Amino acid sequence: MVQAEDGTYKPHLATGWEISDDGLVYTFTLRDDVVFHDGTPFNAAVLKQNLDRPLNEVGLATAGNAIVSTAVLSDDELQVTLGRKNAAFIHALSTPHWPIYSGKVLSEHTPAELGTDPALSIGTGPFRVKEYAKGSKLVLERNPDYAWAPETADHEGPAYLDEVVIQFVPETQARIGALNSKQADAIDQVPPLNIGEVEAAGNTVITQDNTGTPYYLALNTNIAPFDDKNVRLAFREAIDIDALLKSVYGGVYSRSWTTTLPGTPPVGAYDESLEGSWGYDLDKAQELLDEAGWDEFDSAGYRVKDGERLHIDWYFDSLYVQTDQRQQLGEAIASSLKDAGFEVERIPFDTASFTAAIAKNEHNLADASRGYADVGTSVSPFTSSADPRNGGNGINYGLLNDEVIDAQYAIVQSDGDPEARIEAAHIVQARILDGGFAVPLYIPKKIVGTTPAVHGWTFDAVGYTDSFYDTWLSE
Repeated sequence: MVQAEDGTYKPHLATGWEISDDGLVYTFTLRDDVVFHDGTPFNAAVLKQNLDRPLNEVGLATAGNAIVSTAVLSDDELQVTLGRKNAAFIHALSTPHWPIYSGKVLSEHTPAELGTDPALSIGTGPFRVKEYAKGSKLVLERNPDYAWAPETADHEGPAYLDEVVIQFVPETQARIGALNSKQADAIDQVPPLNIGEVEAAGNTVITQDNTGTPYYLALNTNIAPFDDKNVRLAFREAIDIDALLKSVYGGVYSRSWTTTLPGTPPVGAYDESLEGSWGYDLDKAQELLDEAGWDEFDSAGYRVKDGERLHIDWYFDSLYVQTDQRQQLGEAIASSLKDAGFEVERIPFDTASFTAAIAKNEHNLADASRGYADVGTSVSPFTSSADPRNGGNGINYGLLNDEVIDAQYAIVQSDGDPEARIEAAHIVQARILDGGFAVPLYIPKKIVGTTPAVHGWTFDAVGYTDSFYDTWLSE
């Protein structure tokens, strides 16, 4: 299935599905004309192979962890039984985070190989992998047999483009230079401050807001000083988010007010009543810190209490912060917080060791964002089930364990009633703000630059570039 712009789900490889009254049994009816890139057929047996993977591979597909069994009813019917209700199950099946591989590939290759070699991405899509050079390029060629586009697409049959060459160019100016000189038809990750340069060269800039969580700061409430609510709220009130976003991004990015982004399904999950409910107030921050006992200053201008400086260790992933100029934003935030008496030290980690460092519970602060087109994913980073101290790659970087949030997350994940999910999501958003557990910063967006010859560029429900299926080039 595929998720439409309005958040609903439409048939794709499945022509339909039924859900039992108790919400535990899903019966999928499949198309009978779909063929994988390697020529093998798509059917219920192959879908079973794919959906059985979470039963055998630890850490794969969170939504798939609810599966307890699958059963082939016929060539085009598969029954899936869950051990618990999971309102995000259909959503998970609509995303590229849970790809459907050829049965031949699954039988012949290990999970590690599938996760590291794009050449093994043998699926059913409009393009297939032609060439892959690690760190250099990925070449996709049109699948001439593609005849099963979803109703959300703008056309039927094979893709318009014969080939898509994706080159990996980390240097911003090199990408912009390639676009401006027409060596590239499109570039990804145009920095906000370079939009004017790209447009001045006669190119087009396309933007799309993400859904899921904003870019936010997660505060660790388990250790001082953020074990004190007043200090957490003071920290938040001391950040002039609007001014910082204007300085770093030229006003291209909008501030976020809650930990769920506008547009995140189901419709209404974002609590717009919280807009303007908090904001920069340095005087209030000073008062809160005084009340918390941080009412003295050392010779360097930092607040002290019982001989200890008001020091914050901010852990960050050194690769992750290269996105959206987050390194510059982080440095600006850290510097500005001295006005309230905070000393902030930013401590980098490589991606491989970052989560393990968080799990040691020695940090005060970490930054994060998560794009996903379902409200459950904007709630899960604040639940005990996502605490990395419990093993795995949990994304609860604040190590928050809050009974109210956990209870509401259970509703968000298991209740099939959209209104119940929305109400629970609103409770969580308010709870996080009231407790000062996180500081929402801005709404991430995809910024793509294209030449005037590029048409039909689309984004998926999360806000990421889609499959190039409807994209075409004019002369």
